[in-house]
Amino acid sequence: MIRCGRGAGARTGLLLALWAPIVVLAGCGMADPALSTQQAAPQSAAAPSGSILFVSDGNVVQWHNGDVKQLTKDFVAKSPAWAPDGDRFAYIKMSDGFSDLFVADRNGKQLKQLTNDEPSEEPYSEDWAFDAAWAFDPVWSPIADQIAFVSDKGGLDPYADPLSLWYVEKFSIDPYPLPAALQIDEMQEHPSFSPDGSELVFVVRTKSDDEVRQTAIWTVVLDGGDTTTLVSDPESAYDPAWSPDGANVAYIQRRGTTNDVWIVPADGNGTPYQLTQIGTCVSPTWSPDGRSIAFFREEDGDFSAWYVNVTSGADGYLSASEPKKLFDADNIDTQSGMSWINR
Repeated sequence: MIRCGRGAGARTGLLLALWAPIVVLAGCGMADPALSTQQAAPQSAAAPSGSILFVSDGNVVQWHNGDVKQLTKDFVAKSPAWAPDGDRFAYIKMSDGFSDLFVADRNGKQLKQLTNDEPSEEPYSEDWAFDAAWAFDPVWSPIADQIAFVSDKGGLDPYADPLSLWYVEKFSIDPYPLPAALQIDEMQEHPSFSPDGSELVFVVRTKSDDEVRQTAIWTVVLDGGDTTTLVSDPESAYDPAWSPDGANVAYIQRRGTTNDVWIVPADGNGTPYQLTQIGTCVSPTWSPDGRSIAFFREEDGDFSAWYVNVTSGADGYLSASEPKKLFDADNIDTQSGMSWINR
């Protein structure tokens, strides 16, 4: 594996700039005229249940049927992701200049470290900075003990090393980069598995002439490496999440100063359309039964978790109920998203 870097300070500054929250803190967005004929989802649907992982104050926290429990205590956690069995979760531990992927049990006890991104050289030396690496955004395969994540350990240009998709095929062997992702040679983030585990949907940040990175949503087939651009918009599309039935991908679409949940058919044969009209949404995630979508919503400078119930009309389009609050927490890390299972 190629391990390379540009210096801890430069790399950290770049990542902080690119990972700054995309959400523009604004009021409610206007309704999409294309949705004016859709029926609202029933308001009497059952309240969401199950377990949601998220990050508050730098620790992994679990919401379980209304109760909230802190699982980690080191204040350096990001991006928790449930295993399909619900007995374990993957998450990222942040350090000064690098980060690593870990697996913990359901109660937060560390079980295994899957990456080793801390350099062996003298800390903060030139060689140390060159070899330091980052891991982000793990997501667990719904069908196997396999994990996709992003890392900047290697790339086609050893001095550019953009974040790209990596894969843990077996816990007994080292993770490796997906060749198709390396060929894209642009920064990638936020993968989400298809329910059959055969594909990933993810974000690609393409650099424009003015050095601003525009986000688009792509898919990649794991067996074969075929890539497809699913959503490409003049304004940013990000935070994709594949629906449990495989039919749709929920994501966040920016429109001017608003950010809302949108839906696009996962096969690419359909036009993206707006689901919510809130204006300050990020990090959508589906309930395991596909009947609800949770997301973080900004109000008065703070984020909390909300949800909508969704139903499908005769035309196949989804519609949403009025949003309801799911839970509050201190200093929610919206970039870490949410991971939802049914137990």
